[in-house]
Amino acid sequence: MHLGKALAEPTYSSYLQIGRLLELQRPLSAPEHPDELHFIVTHQAMELWFKVMIHELTRVQQYIAEQSWTQAITKMRRVNAILTAQTAQMDTLGSLDPQSFLGFRRFLGSASGFQSVQFWALELLGGIRDPAYLNQLRRSYDGDLPPILAKIVAAPSLAETASNAPRAAGTGDWFDVYANPECHGPLFLLGEELIEYDRRWFIWREEHMLLVERIIGPGQHGTGGRSSHYLQHRLHHRCFPFIWDVRNRVTETAATQGTETDLTVTGAIHRSNGTHLSQQA
Repeated sequence: MHLGKALAEPTYSSYLQIGRLLELQRPLSAPEHPDELHFIVTHQAMELWFKVMIHELTRVQQYIAEQSWTQAITKMRRVNAILTAQTAQMDTLGSLDPQSFLGFRRFLGSASGFQSVQFWALELLGGIRDPAYLNQLRRSYDGDLPPILAKIVAAPSLAETASNAPRAAGTGDWFDVYANPECHGPLFLLGEELIEYDRRWFIWREEHMLLVERIIGPGQHGTGGRSSHYLQHRLHHRCFPFIWDVRNRVTETAATQGTETDLTVTGAIHRSNGTHLSQQA
Protein backbone atom coordinates (compact mmCIF):
# COMPACT_ATOMS: atom_id res chain seq x y z
CA MET A 1 0.00 0.00 0.00
CA HIS A 2 1.29 3.42 -0.91
CA LEU A 3 2.02 5.43 2.24
CA GLY A 4 0.68 8.66 0.73
CA LYS A 5 -2.72 7.07 0.13
CA ALA A 6 -2.81 5.38 3.53
CA LEU A 7 -2.69 8.72 5.36
CA ALA A 8 -5.95 10.59 5.02
CA GLU A 9 -5.79 14.28 4.17
CA PRO A 10 -6.63 16.22 7.36
CA THR A 11 -9.69 18.42 7.36
CA TYR A 12 -10.48 21.36 9.61
CA SER A 13 -12.74 19.15 11.66
CA SER A 14 -10.38 16.19 11.95
CA TYR A 15 -7.29 18.32 12.67
CA LEU A 16 -9.00 20.20 15.51
CA GLN A 17 -11.00 17.18 16.70
CA ILE A 18 -14.14 19.30 16.56
CA GLY A 19 -16.46 16.35 17.12
CA ARG A 20 -14.76 15.34 20.36
CA LEU A 21 -14.34 18.95 21.44
CA LEU A 22 -18.04 19.73 21.17
CA GLU A 23 -18.93 16.64 23.20
CA LEU A 24 -16.98 17.85 26.23
CA GLN A 25 -19.60 20.34 27.41
CA ARG A 26 -21.85 18.32 29.70
CA PRO A 27 -24.07 20.43 31.96
CA LEU A 28 -25.00 18.76 35.26
CA SER A 29 -28.13 20.74 36.06
CA ALA A 30 -31.45 18.95 35.67
CA PRO A 31 -33.38 20.28 33.96
CA GLU A 32 -30.46 21.86 32.15
CA HIS A 33 -30.03 25.52 33.03
CA PRO A 34 -29.54 27.60 29.86
CA ASP A 35 -26.60 29.56 31.35
CA GLU A 36 -24.56 26.53 32.38
CA LEU A 37 -23.22 25.92 28.86
CA HIS A 38 -21.63 29.39 28.80
CA PHE A 39 -20.15 28.77 32.27
CA ILE A 40 -18.57 25.49 31.15
CA VAL A 41 -17.23 26.74 27.81
CA THR A 42 -15.63 29.81 29.43
CA HIS A 43 -13.76 27.71 31.97
CA GLN A 44 -12.74 25.07 29.45
CA ALA A 45 -11.35 27.77 27.16
CA MET A 46 -9.42 29.25 30.08
CA GLU A 47 -7.84 25.87 30.79
CA LEU A 48 -6.82 25.56 27.14
CA TRP A 49 -5.17 28.99 27.31
CA PHE A 50 -3.44 27.97 30.55
CA LYS A 51 -1.98 25.03 28.66
CA VAL A 52 -0.63 27.32 25.94
CA MET A 53 0.76 29.76 28.51
CA ILE A 54 2.65 27.00 30.34
CA HIS A 55 4.06 25.86 27.01
CA GLU A 56 5.13 29.37 26.00
CA LEU A 57 6.58 30.36 29.38
CA THR A 58 8.70 27.22 29.34
CA ARG A 59 10.03 28.32 25.95
CA VAL A 60 10.65 31.85 27.25
CA GLN A 61 12.70 30.47 30.11
CA GLN A 62 14.78 28.39 27.71
CA TYR A 63 15.33 31.33 25.36
CA ILE A 64 16.45 33.54 28.25
CA ALA A 65 18.92 30.88 29.36
CA GLU A 66 20.23 30.75 25.78
CA GLN A 67 20.27 34.56 25.53
CA SER A 68 17.99 34.37 22.51
CA TRP A 69 16.47 37.74 23.36
CA THR A 70 14.28 38.23 20.29
CA GLN A 71 12.59 34.86 20.79
CA ALA A 72 12.18 35.44 24.52
CA ILE A 73 10.61 38.86 23.97
CA THR A 74 8.21 37.81 21.22
CA LYS A 75 7.03 34.72 23.09
CA MET A 76 6.58 36.71 26.29
CA ARG A 77 4.57 39.23 24.30
CA ARG A 78 2.40 36.36 23.08
CA VAL A 79 1.77 35.21 26.64
CA ASN A 80 0.75 38.71 27.65
CA ALA A 81 -1.68 38.91 24.74
CA ILE A 82 -3.20 35.58 25.79
CA LEU A 83 -3.59 36.81 29.36
CA THR A 84 -5.38 39.92 28.10
CA ALA A 85 -7.69 37.77 25.97
CA GLN A 86 -8.37 35.57 28.99
CA THR A 87 -9.40 38.56 31.06
CA ALA A 88 -11.82 39.70 28.36
CA GLN A 89 -13.13 36.15 28.06
CA MET A 90 -13.73 35.96 31.82
CA ASP A 91 -15.59 39.27 31.61
CA THR A 92 -18.33 37.58 29.59
CA LEU A 93 -19.36 35.81 32.80
CA GLY A 94 -20.32 39.20 34.19
CA SER A 95 -23.65 38.75 32.42
CA LEU A 96 -24.40 35.84 34.77
CA ASP A 97 -26.71 37.31 37.43
CA PRO A 98 -26.95 35.81 40.95
CA GLN A 99 -30.28 34.06 40.40
CA SER A 100 -29.08 32.45 37.18
CA PHE A 101 -25.92 31.11 38.84
CA LEU A 102 -27.91 29.81 41.79
CA GLY A 103 -30.02 27.95 39.25
CA PHE A 104 -27.18 25.45 38.68
CA ARG A 105 -24.66 26.14 41.45
CA ARG A 106 -25.84 23.31 43.70
CA PHE A 107 -25.03 20.80 40.97
CA LEU A 108 -21.34 21.82 41.05
CA GLY A 109 -20.74 20.46 44.54
CA SER A 110 -17.30 21.54 45.74
CA ALA A 111 -15.88 21.89 42.21
CA SER A 112 -13.90 25.13 42.14
CA GLY A 113 -11.33 27.05 40.12
CA PHE A 114 -9.01 26.60 43.09
CA GLN A 115 -8.69 22.99 41.94
CA SER A 116 -7.14 24.07 38.64
CA VAL A 117 -3.72 22.41 38.60
CA GLN A 118 -2.67 24.44 35.56
CA PHE A 119 -3.39 27.71 37.35
CA TRP A 120 -1.07 26.72 40.20
CA ALA A 121 1.46 25.50 37.64
CA LEU A 122 1.54 28.96 36.07
CA GLU A 123 2.13 30.66 39.40
CA LEU A 124 4.88 28.24 40.39
CA LEU A 125 6.51 28.38 36.98
CA GLY A 126 6.48 32.17 37.08
CA GLY A 127 8.19 32.28 40.45
CA ILE A 128 5.57 32.60 43.18
CA ARG A 129 7.09 30.14 45.62
CA ASP A 130 7.35 31.71 49.07
CA PRO A 131 7.26 29.10 51.89
CA ALA A 132 3.80 30.04 53.19
CA TYR A 133 2.35 29.79 49.68
CA LEU A 134 3.96 26.39 49.05
CA ASN A 135 2.83 25.03 52.44
CA GLN A 136 -0.74 26.11 51.80
CA LEU A 137 -0.65 24.57 48.34
CA ARG A 138 0.69 21.27 49.70
CA ARG A 139 -2.03 21.19 52.36
CA SER A 140 -4.68 21.61 49.68
CA TYR A 141 -3.35 18.39 48.11
CA ASP A 142 -3.05 16.52 51.43
CA GLY A 143 0.70 17.06 51.59
CA ASP A 144 1.68 15.78 48.14
CA LEU A 145 1.73 18.04 45.12
CA PRO A 146 0.48 16.59 41.82
CA PRO A 147 3.37 15.40 39.60
CA ILE A 148 3.20 18.41 37.27
CA LEU A 149 3.51 20.83 40.20
CA ALA A 150 6.22 18.81 41.95
CA LYS A 151 8.26 18.79 38.74
CA ILE A 152 7.97 22.57 38.37
CA VAL A 153 8.95 23.23 41.99
CA ALA A 154 12.02 20.99 41.62
CA ALA A 155 13.36 23.16 38.77
CA PRO A 156 14.35 26.85 38.65
CA SER A 157 11.48 29.24 38.04
CA LEU A 158 11.22 31.73 35.21
CA ALA A 159 11.85 34.48 37.77
CA GLU A 160 15.12 32.87 38.86
CA THR A 161 16.30 32.54 35.27
CA ALA A 162 15.26 36.09 34.45
CA SER A 163 16.84 37.62 37.56
CA ASN A 164 20.25 36.30 36.50
CA ALA A 165 19.87 37.21 32.82
CA PRO A 166 21.79 40.55 32.88
CA ARG A 167 24.67 39.05 34.86
CA ALA A 168 24.83 36.03 32.57
CA ALA A 169 24.96 38.41 29.60
CA GLY A 170 27.81 40.38 31.18
CA THR A 171 25.67 43.47 31.70
CA GLY A 172 25.66 43.67 35.49
CA ASP A 173 22.18 43.63 36.99
CA TRP A 174 18.70 44.87 36.15
CA PHE A 175 19.51 48.32 37.55
CA ASP A 176 22.27 48.68 34.99
CA VAL A 177 19.81 47.70 32.27
CA TYR A 178 17.22 50.28 33.34
CA ALA A 179 19.77 52.98 34.12
CA ASN A 180 20.88 52.87 30.48
CA PRO A 181 18.18 51.18 28.38
CA GLU A 182 19.65 52.39 25.06
CA CYS A 183 22.79 50.34 25.67
CA HIS A 184 20.88 47.24 26.75
CA GLY A 185 17.88 47.32 24.42
CA PRO A 186 16.99 43.60 24.24
CA LEU A 187 17.21 43.11 28.01
CA PHE A 188 15.25 46.29 28.63
CA LEU A 189 12.46 45.17 26.29
CA LEU A 190 12.42 41.75 27.96
CA GLY A 191 12.16 43.40 31.37
CA GLU A 192 9.20 45.43 30.15
CA GLU A 193 7.41 42.30 28.93
CA LEU A 194 8.07 40.54 32.25
CA ILE A 195 6.68 43.42 34.27
CA GLU A 196 3.73 43.60 31.89
CA TYR A 197 3.06 39.95 32.73
CA ASP A 198 2.81 40.86 36.41
CA ARG A 199 0.57 43.81 35.59
CA ARG A 200 -1.80 41.76 33.49
CA TRP A 201 -2.03 39.08 36.17
CA PHE A 202 -2.99 41.80 38.66
CA ILE A 203 -5.77 42.88 36.30
CA TRP A 204 -6.84 39.24 35.84
CA ARG A 205 -6.98 38.63 39.61
CA GLU A 206 -8.83 41.87 40.25
CA GLU A 207 -11.39 41.12 37.54
CA HIS A 208 -11.81 37.60 38.91
CA MET A 209 -12.39 38.93 42.43
CA LEU A 210 -14.94 41.48 41.22
CA LEU A 211 -16.65 38.82 39.12
CA VAL A 212 -17.05 36.58 42.18
CA GLU A 213 -18.40 39.48 44.23
CA ARG A 214 -20.76 40.46 41.44
CA ILE A 215 -22.25 36.98 41.15
CA ILE A 216 -22.39 35.71 44.76
CA GLY A 217 -21.61 38.81 46.88
CA PRO A 218 -18.46 40.13 48.65
CA GLY A 219 -18.97 38.22 51.89
CA GLN A 220 -20.06 34.87 50.47
CA HIS A 221 -17.98 31.74 50.04
CA GLY A 222 -17.62 30.08 46.65
CA THR A 223 -17.99 26.40 45.86
CA GLY A 224 -14.37 25.91 46.92
CA GLY A 225 -15.03 27.37 50.37
CA ARG A 226 -13.13 30.64 49.92
CA SER A 227 -14.50 34.17 49.82
CA SER A 228 -13.45 37.21 47.80
CA HIS A 229 -11.38 38.34 50.81
CA TYR A 230 -8.95 35.53 50.00
CA LEU A 231 -8.83 36.69 46.39
CA GLN A 232 -8.16 40.24 47.54
CA HIS A 233 -5.24 39.01 49.62
CA ARG A 234 -3.70 37.47 46.51
CA LEU A 235 -3.98 40.55 44.30
CA HIS A 236 -0.42 41.70 44.80
CA HIS A 237 1.40 38.44 44.12
CA ARG A 238 4.21 39.19 41.68
CA CYS A 239 6.58 36.94 39.79
CA PHE A 240 9.23 39.59 39.12
CA PRO A 241 9.49 41.87 42.18
CA PHE A 242 13.14 42.57 41.36
CA ILE A 243 12.15 44.44 38.21
CA TRP A 244 9.62 46.48 40.16
CA ASP A 245 12.29 47.24 42.78
CA VAL A 246 14.64 48.50 40.08
CA ARG A 247 12.18 51.31 39.44
CA ASN A 248 12.63 52.43 43.04
CA ARG A 249 16.39 52.51 42.58
CA VAL A 250 16.19 54.39 39.29
CA THR A 251 13.81 56.97 40.77
CA GLU A 252 15.87 57.40 43.95
CA THR A 253 19.09 57.73 41.98
CA ALA A 254 17.53 60.30 39.66
CA ALA A 255 16.19 62.25 42.64
CA THR A 256 19.62 62.36 44.25
CA GLN A 257 21.31 63.43 41.04
CA GLY A 258 18.57 65.93 40.37
CA THR A 259 19.09 67.57 43.78
CA GLU A 260 22.83 67.84 43.22
CA THR A 261 22.24 69.32 39.77
CA ASP A 262 19.75 71.81 41.13
CA LEU A 263 22.19 72.89 43.82
CA THR A 264 24.95 73.31 41.26
CA VAL A 265 22.74 75.30 38.94
CA THR A 266 21.45 77.42 41.82
CA GLY A 267 24.98 78.13 42.96
CA ALA A 268 26.00 79.14 39.46
CA ILE A 269 23.05 81.51 39.27
CA HIS A 270 23.96 83.08 42.59
CA ARG A 271 27.57 83.49 41.51
CA SER A 272 26.47 84.99 38.23
CA ASN A 273 24.12 87.37 39.96
CA GLY A 274 26.80 88.33 42.47
CA THR A 275 29.29 89.12 39.73
CA HIS A 276 26.71 91.08 37.83
CA LEU A 277 25.80 93.12 40.91
CA SER A 278 29.41 93.83 41.80
CA GLN A 279 30.03 94.96 38.27
CA GLN A 280 27.02 97.21 38.52
CA ALA A 281 28.31 98.58 41.82
